[in-house]
Amino acid sequence: MQNKLAHTSEHAFIGSLQKLMGKTLNVRKVEHRDYDNLVLITAKDIEVDSVIEAEREVNSLISQGRRVIIHSFGSLAEAKSHLPNLRANEDRIGRNNQVRVVEIEGHDLAACVMDHAANLKECGFFLITRMNRIGSDYEIDFVVSDAANNHAIDLSYKLLKICTETGANYNTVEETVKKLKQTNILHLEKLRKLTEEVLNNIEPEPTRNAGPCIISGTFTGLLDEQVREFASRKISESNLVVVLANLNSELDSMANVVFARSDSLFNIDCNRMFKEIASECGRGGGKSNFVTGVIRRENVGEFISTIVMMVATK
Repeated sequence: MQNKLAHTSEHAFIGSLQKLMGKTLNVRKVEHRDYDNLVLITAKDIEVDSVIEAEREVNSLISQGRRVIIHSFGSLAEAKSHLPNLRANEDRIGRNNQVRVVEIEGHDLAACVMDHAANLKECGFFLITRMNRIGSDYEIDFVVSDAANNHAIDLSYKLLKICTETGANYNTVEETVKKLKQTNILHLEKLRKLTEEVLNNIEPEPTRNAGPCIISGTFTGLLDEQVREFASRKISESNLVVVLANLNSELDSMANVVFARSDSLFNIDCNRMFKEIASECGRGGGKSNFVTGVIRRENVGEFISTIVMMVATK
């Protein structure tokens, strides 16, 4: 029953979206799942505003109680001669096979073999829940009937929670979120510059005559990705070992660590050494020349000093 309602709603939705965009859409797949439904459309560009306007029109058609009428024709050519605006996947149907056409009264005509509701009013409510672009395809998820009503209540709850957390209201929440996003971008850029400055100021320490130099340190609040990139960049130099720990905040119980060495120091197996030292206080792994992982906060100092000591003996 639910699939029948969902598929009928999908016909109405595609019909509305095509009219708004002024072109025929290539619907590659319609999938009815236990929890929702998906329509996959190949298109150069589909605007969110067009999708929402189509959603609005579908619900208007539902409230009007548009009839769903079934037509049968001996071939696709015959169907098109009677119904020039017919939507049909010719490759799937075949030109000489019998064609079943589903008409939503005064709105859409599509060749389809699936079961449909007799009237759009049976669909109750149509709601878009997600829109995502993957390559040249758009995935649009939707729900109908009771599932749509329940999802709408969930969305209302989430919106109220967002408003409470951000201090916004229904009229200002969108602008508030945009400002928060922009503020986050600015803070992130400042943090990138700070991280770069801190890392570039670390001086390599020699271990012994002609032995490897070590860049080491423990930090709080740096960007982990940038720390890893720094380590990767430094070990392109010769005779260098990098061992760094970073706590994302003062409240973190675990520190992210990176342990890496230059290719010339092939006698140092970072992966083996890391697992020996961190077997009881952390986890991680990688290659012989580059390892990432996490270490308990209270063990970070001992972890780094042990690596420095072991490297000095190589």
